[in-house]
Amino acid sequence: MQLEGRFRAAALVVAVALSACHRGTQTEMDLATGRCTERVGAKGPAPRLPSAPSLRPGFGGVVGTLADAGGALSNYSILATGRAGSPGTSNARATADSAGGFVFDRLTPGKYRISVRPVQHRPDSTDIDVAAGRIDTVTLRPQYYQCAPGTR
Repeated sequence: MQLEGRFRAAALVVAVALSACHRGTQTEMDLATGRCTERVGAKGPAPRLPSAPSLRPGFGGVVGTLADAGGALSNYSILATGRAGSPGTSNARATADSAGGFVFDRLTPGKYRISVRPVQHRPDSTDIDVAAGRIDTVTLRPQYYQCAPGTR
């Protein structure tokens, strides 16, 4: 998407203001101004769901995959955060395996946000309602935001 006129000027002002705290890379500046026309993705294996866990009575579970357009993303922390208005929920953390799979096997029933913030990707999240004795499946697909060579 190319920005034009006032929108391009506003994007540049925002980019300059943000750079006061963080010196942006050329890729970040290209993304902020709309000059990046094509993005590359990480190269990884195809994502694969892990085996479903055995659940303890009174708990629910979530299995999922973490991948971008280039394949599975491994070794990133995935967070399960209890949502407001869902009493009794707690926070949990899992780590994506080499095939991008992750498991939460001891979530108390309630509403959760499953989220990830991988490096050089836009964060991704999904909301889920966990029920006792049930295993839900989620897919997290953060977008890789590095510009492909020659697309500036």
